[in-house]
Order: sequence, then C-alpha cells, then structure tokens
Amino acid sequence: MKRALLAALLSASLVPLPAADRHTPRDFQARRGLVVAAHPLAAEAGRDMLKAGGNAVDAAVAAAFALNVVEPFASGLGGGGFMVVYLAAQKKTTVISFREKAPAAATPSMFAERGEAAEEWKSERGTAVAVPGMLAGWDLALRTYGTRSLAQTAARAIELAEKGFPVSPTFSAINKDEYEKLLKNAGEESVYLNQGLPYEPGDVFRNPDLARTLRTIAEKGAREFYRGELADRIAAAVRAHDGLMTVDDLAAYQAREVEPLRGGYRGLEIATVPPPAAGGLHVLQLLRIMEAWPVRKWGPGSVASLHHLSEAMRFIFAGHGRTMGDPEAVSIPMDELLSADYAAGIAARIRPDRTAGAYPVTASDPAKDRRENTTHLAVVDKDGNIVALTQSINDFFGSGIVPEGTGFLLNDHMRDFDTDPASPNAPGPGRRPVSSMAPLIVFRDGRPWLALGSPGGLRIFPTLVQIISNIVDHGMGLDEAIEAPRFFSSSGEGKAKPLAIESRFPEAVRKGLEALGHKLDVKEAYDKYFGGAQGLMLPARGKRLWGGADSRRDGSGAGY
Repeated sequence: MKRALLAALLSASLVPLPAADRHTPRDFQARRGLVVAAHPLAAEAGRDMLKAGGNAVDAAVAAAFALNVVEPFASGLGGGGFMVVYLAAQKKTTVISFREKAPAAATPSMFAERGEAAEEWKSERGTAVAVPGMLAGWDLALRTYGTRSLAQTAARAIELAEKGFPVSPTFSAINKDEYEKLLKNAGEESVYLNQGLPYEPGDVFRNPDLARTLRTIAEKGAREFYRGELADRIAAAVRAHDGLMTVDDLAAYQAREVEPLRGGYRGLEIATVPPPAAGGLHVLQLLRIMEAWPVRKWGPGSVASLHHLSEAMRFIFAGHGRTMGDPEAVSIPMDELLSADYAAGIAARIRPDRTAGAYPVTASDPAKDRRENTTHLAVVDKDGNIVALTQSINDFFGSGIVPEGTGFLLNDHMRDFDTDPASPNAPGPGRRPVSSMAPLIVFRDGRPWLALGSPGGLRIFPTLVQIISNIVDHGMGLDEAIEAPRFFSSSGEGKAKPLAIESRFPEAVRKGLEALGHKLDVKEAYDKYFGGAQGLMLPARGKRLWGGADSRRDGSGAGY
C-alpha cells in the first residue's frame, strides 16, 4: 500500500510547469561573436570589443571592467575570480586563477578568538578583506592570450563611470538591502549612496573616483594597483578598519594559470576550475551521481528528481568541510572525490521514499544561509575562442569598505574561510579561501558546445547542474533551461537544512516533497539569490550562436 501511494505521488508530479508559470525565453543570437553578462552595458562593451577586432579574452576583460562600473555590488577591482579559456586553434582549454589570498599576518584562530563576534570580523571589518586578485588575473589573461592592452579594455568602463547610467530595480533593491553596511563602512558621502540614501530605480549612478582609478591603471598598468599609490590606499583602508593587509601583501600577489578540472556527463566532457574552487568539483560530483538515475523519465521539476538531487546535495555538502581547502596548503583526495565508487556510495545512501534524516557531521558548516554573490559572463569570438569568467567580491557590496578616492569596493572573501582553526579551510598566511565559483565549458564530440556559469555562493553548483540537466536530460533550450524554477538543498551539523524552492514549482510538487520528509523554504519567483546564470550554446553545424541570460538579475546578451 505504501509503495503504491508513493508511486502515485511521484508519477502525478511529472506534469511540466503550466505555460503561465514559465518565463518567456529571451534567447540572444549572433553569427560571428556573442557576449552574455549580468548587465546589458557590460555585454555591449564586450560585443564592441569583438567588433573592433579583439578576441574572446579581450572582450571578456572589457565586459569585466564594465561590470565593475554597472554592477559594482557583485564584482570589481577589489575582488577575484576564475576564468576558463578555450583556444580554438590549439584546441586547448586552460584556467586563469585569480582567487584572493589571505594576508601574511592571518592565523588559523584569527576568527575563532573573536567568539560570537566572529561573523562581523569576517564580513564588515578590515579582517574580512583578502588580497584582491582581479586586476592581476585580467592582466595575466591579456598578456598571455589577449590581443589588446589593459588601457584598451578599460576604455568603455571609464566612459560609463564618467557619464553614468540609470540604476536598475535590481541595483536599487540590493543597495537598500546593504544600506546599513555601506553607511557604516563607506559613509554617507560614498558614491554608493545617493546623498546618504539608497539609490532608487532610474536614478543616474556616476563614479568619477572609479573613472580616475581606471585611467591610472590604463596609464601605469597593473603594477600601480599592487605596488603604487593605489596599493597604499588599499592597505590604509584595510588597516583603518582593523584589518591585517599590508602593501607587502599586495606586492606579493600573483595570478596563476592552472590545468582545468575535467569530468563528464552522459557522454559529454566538462572542463571547469579546480580547487580552491570547490564549485567545479561539486558540479562534477553531482552529475556523476545523477548518471545512474532515470532523470529523463522522472521529468523536469518532478518530486522524484527534486528529492534525489536534494539528498545528493546534502551528502556533498557534508563532505565539503572535511576535504576542501587551498591545495597549496592541504592535501585534497581529488581522485577519490571524483571516482565512481564515491558517487555510488552517496547514491546508495539516498532512499526513494524518504529523506535520510542524518548526514555526516563536519567541523564546519558551509551551508549557512548567506547573501554572498558574484557575477558571470561568457564570450565566443569569430574564431571560436571561448571564455567563461566568474568573478566576485563575495557578499553584495563586499565588505562595504572603499579605499579613499578610488571608487571601488573591497571584498569580504576572508569570510569564505572556516572559523574552526582545525578545518582544512582555516585561514593562514597566503592561503586562498575555498570558493563556490564554477565557470565551465561543456564539450560534445570533442567540440565546445556550452559555456556556462552563475553567481549565487553555495547555490552555484546546484544551479549549474540543474541547467545542464534541463538541457541534456529534458531537451530545453538554453534560456528556457536558465529561466526554469530552481531549488537548493544543504546540510549542516549532521542534519538537513530546509529545502529552498522557488514558488513557481506547483503545489502538488511541494506537497509531494513534504510527504517525503522535506521541510520547505518557499522563495519568491525568480529569486535573485538563486543566481544569475549566463550561458552560450555553440551548434555543431551552422553559423548561429545562442546565448541565455538570467532575468533573476539584469542578465543580457549582445552579439553581431
């Protein structure tokens, strides 16, 4: 009787979402080159660089510079990130890693000794600021694989910062969410407040200080940021807010080129970023677990699919705190974590008729409900070169600290370290904190097919897996797959966290999940904290390029 009831419950939930509950896809198409980014002005900056003869790397950096101006709450000079690059002529895929680093004075116990005030010291004090890697990463990518200079790629961003642009509802809402932090750390005279108040939609946002900073970088190069007057201002701002960073920390920073992390799904090949970016590893882990399941038969948005994926996410998060850290400081058993045995071990613990109830206890709790975020962009040029770039200042508006006269925000990526000194992801001199970022390129029959990434902190890898499955298993178009409703599940302290689920999932699905033991946290439709994914699709034949950009934020595409 129980089995019959369960079977009826699951099969009843296989009905697709009603058309009225679907967002109208906004596919972006082009024939020669295409850029998708979290803001239309950034996408246009990248597109215009392509039209002027720049390659995908040049366009990606131009769009990234522009995002510092038009989406400053998510990324910029004060942060860091990762870039996956595909070079068509060489058929080569590589990664530029520009993740931030802890200052030399960082210690494993630096936050634990703060007790109940640890979160404040990890998010809104100078101790929250890790050494920025953004400009070093852009510069390394341009010098190694680009055809344009920093000055050329920064030109549109300078123009946007000087002339200004209308604030979107997204910008305004986030500005209001983070008002108290900005007032505390940037002051009411800050450009990030409008005469001491949050910006309203339609207000014009200008940033003359950032324009001057970018002009300085264009004239003097990245060295000015890490060894010149800008470095002095960064270090002074951090120290004024009780931080540890020095000019020596900035001078010692270097971006790196590293090998991609590789995996697959149903005959496809995937190249993504390796640790300290745990997001790429977790994408590959979850997809490997899913390969043994009849996901296509279950259907998109079904109780069976959401239940199994949610449970798998919880077990992956339970293992996160035991293994993840800076690979230069700790040993990570990558072969084991990506093995078929590891995936099978998790799958075997997932029951089809109820939640597990208990999950391995870890020293850290990586799944705290935080408002961290970031941004993603993707580019393909006329020669087939591709860039998938994810960058961040962590929480919206980062630490809220703006070095005097510079116009850019400093990150709070020290928050990504665990408070527990015994954790493999504890802070330490020069360590890079674990990241959730996971830009990736998917290959089909040896040819690049998808370039994809998303913001969303811990929600990044579940978001990307859901989009990939929507396309591969359920035949959705790219933008339809991006706009489909999302969910997120995690565990901590040995227990399941509530399953966060967008309200567009039908009530029958929600009731079915509750019947299996899930406690739900229903979010509004198109919740901005479920990410802002951007993607490209390259057909095997034909000349048309396809782009998808997430309406949960201000995603857009531009091509020619």
